[in-house]
Amino acid sequence: MDNISFFDTARSRFRSGLAELNRKWGWYLALGVLLIVLGVVCSGAAVATTMLSVMLVGGTLVTAGICLVALSFVTGDWSGFLVTLAAGALSAIAGFAILTSPPTAAAAITLMVGAILIAAGLFRAVASILMRFPHWGWSLFSGIASLVMGGLLVSNWQTAGLFFLGLYIGIDLILHGISWVAFALKTHSLARALDVSETDIRRAA
Repeated sequence: MDNISFFDTARSRFRSGLAELNRKWGWYLALGVLLIVLGVVCSGAAVATTMLSVMLVGGTLVTAGICLVALSFVTGDWSGFLVTLAAGALSAIAGFAILTSPPTAAAAITLMVGAILIAAGLFRAVASILMRFPHWGWSLFSGIASLVMGGLLVSNWQTAGLFFLGLYIGIDLILHGISWVAFALKTHSLARALDVSETDIRRAA
């Protein structure tokens, strides 16, 4: 294949893929808007979202624990019987503990997240200062921001535990929604700029 035919094929496939995406850009836009709305609702009801998410985690652990215990007895004649049984029992116990006291579980998770942020931020800040790689200032800024966020969570973990997880989920949904909206609008704009149509899909096929 010569260079001209190679580039023609590549251009045709690019236009075909862009036309396929453009044909469904409205669905991507709707998904983004839906995620943004859900994110706003979750952020506005952060406490309820936190409790719901914690209870979901607890229910998942209980279900997984019961399945592991049942699996250990079904396949009892193997060397990993006790390990599987213990893992299932611990998972079920942890799930029941979370379901029994969701606020305490949410506070514990928040404290753990805060400790992880402190450790990660400290490592990132020290590494950026010692290594001085290109644009290391941004890494240092990120590390300091993680340290501050982790410190705030650890110092107020009992109060922050009531709303942190719900607020995090809401912000995450909003950011994902914004990215999908931007993707849909950019795809549609590029397809219009290149005058891509349905014929490009049939031509590539």
